[in-house]
Amino acid sequence: MSEKKIKSNFNIASVQMFMTQDQKTNLKRMEENLKHIQNTSPHIDMVVFPELCSMNIGTNMEEDAQQIPGPLTKVFAGWAKKYKIWIIPGSVYELSNDNIYNTSIILSPTGEMVGSYRKRYPWRPYEKTASGSKPFVFSVDGIGNVGIMICYDIWFPEVARDLIHLGAELIIVPTMTTTGDRKQEQIISQATAITQQCYVVSCNGVGHGGVGGSQIIDPEGVVLQHNGEGPCIQTSVIDFDHVKKIREIGVAGVTKPLKDFSENAQSFTVYNKQS
Repeated sequence: MSEKKIKSNFNIASVQMFMTQDQKTNLKRMEENLKHIQNTSPHIDMVVFPELCSMNIGTNMEEDAQQIPGPLTKVFAGWAKKYKIWIIPGSVYELSNDNIYNTSIILSPTGEMVGSYRKRYPWRPYEKTASGSKPFVFSVDGIGNVGIMICYDIWFPEVARDLIHLGAELIIVPTMTTTGDRKQEQIISQATAITQQCYVVSCNGVGHGGVGGSQIIDPEGVVLQHNGEGPCIQTSVIDFDHVKKIREIGVAGVTKPLKDFSENAQSFTVYNKQS
């Protein structure tokens, strides 16, 4: 009798959502997208939304900020349980110890909050949130490991390196890029996938929430999904066995940056804090 094959992949949907300045409208659209995904693609295991998509975009962040867990966490947890799906609802303004952070939370299909991540690199000087300091990686049903970063974080290779060091094979990046450097950000996303030999899902908003251009990229930098400036839902299969294969045999069958980084002991003075 042959052994039952262990599942090594899952199906992901990335929602390039039209975002308004009204929280109630944004929350309504988020659930409309979840309903649509359930009706058209019931095989989807995880849904990702853009950065801050459940906020009153462009208004006072102090009015939007709340504790985690809090009222919004309860809403998201209810959706995850109702639709029996993993949800990364972009990010929210989190109030903690008189600080406000830009924070992503992760909900399992049972409605459990499995963790949260605070944006480490707010986009200065525009973004006034406090900086997070800790990477976050979680396991999806024992199939594979997923790391989270938010928008501008991807411009800093050390953030991705932290996640990969903790075992990430997929990096999810809720994003709200409204500026002309989105094309550069797309290239950085591809480069991150290549150098870290992992999948990257960069989910940007449209309308008040961004210029679109969301991407899903595989461990060799191949763009599996790419869209322009309109609202859409991207879908793709995340194959964790493929990550393991590419890390073993190399990008394009030749280059193994993760292996070479770990085996070649180096000390970089740029990491030494200046007094």
